Amino acid sequence: MSLLRNVLIYNRNCGFEISYASAVAEQALNFAIFNDFFYSTYKQSECMRIYYVKLIIVILFSLTSLSLSAQYEIWSVGTARTIPEGHLDVSVFRPARYGISKTLEVSAQPFVFPVLPNGQVKKTWITGDIMLASVHGINYPTLFLNIVRKRDNSELIPIDSIVPQLFAFKNEVIVSKILKNPTTCDAENFLLSLKLGIQFAFQFGENTLPQIEKPVIYPRTYIYHKEILWYVGADIDGHLNSFINFSADVDFLSMGLGIDDFAIEHKGMLMMPLTESLMILGGYKLSYGTYPSGSKLGIYPMLDISWKYIFKQRKAKQLKLFEDKMF
Repeated sequence: MSLLRNVLIYNRNCGFEISYASAVAEQALNFAIFNDFFYSTYKQSECMRIYYVKLIIVILFSLTSLSLSAQYEIWSVGTARTIPEGHLDVSVFRPARYGISKTLEVSAQPFVFPVLPNGQVKKTWITGDIMLASVHGINYPTLFLNIVRKRDNSELIPIDSIVPQLFAFKNEVIVSKILKNPTTCDAENFLLSLKLGIQFAFQFGENTLPQIEKPVIYPRTYIYHKEILWYVGADIDGHLNSFINFSADVDFLSMGLGIDDFAIEHKGMLMMPLTESLMILGGYKLSYGTYPSGSKLGIYPMLDISWKYIFKQRKAKQLKLFEDKMF
């Protein structure tokens, strides 16, 4: 019984959030104490009591491992980390991501790809305590802009506007660092990331597109007029508890090298797993910026669902179990 008590004390001291497992373990401990008293009273065999203790210990560690495994990895979107090799993450609104290798990730938004072809690659160049990565993306918005134009919405794109052939490019540099390193009891936490990026577009043909003066949209469509968008930002990602993660960021965006107009954007999100492969995301996005017609503020709710699949990795040709000589 002293072994089981020590196991419970160790888990509490480490701070593992296993309230359910601890409750079940407490019940099991009380049950074991009762059985110990009962069987000792009636002089039952020693092996029966050992059997019950071993069974309870197995249940305790099984519940503990289930609780700890529920903790998802820190959110890597917007950081210098890539999604793990062989992992596929597909969402409704965000780009789908796939890990080509431990340091290379590709992504695209598949649901809008037929009308808005897009793609992005992220490469981690430096790993370790401080990580360095670069992000490079391209999209072809002409098809989508023509669809919006045909709806004849004067606040967006009038029907008589001429949409040129546009190819938009995005380039970012991201530096990340873990603020709380892992210990024997706690996983790593608080991944801080700083980024610097630039976006621009090449256009071919006549262009009579108006400026779309809408929060969030205006900075990203500003580049369709032979202009440059540059931005800096900071992200913080981590574990809120054993199965809820969080992500928060703040970005400053400048329309033009000389800050002709600017926008400040902030996003906060929580991620909670529903199953081993499904995760729900919820939060908000806030944007304040200056526009040709004046300043505007926008607040928008965010909701998404993510599905994860892990492809089986090819096994090594040789296990090399006996390469090391033992003396």
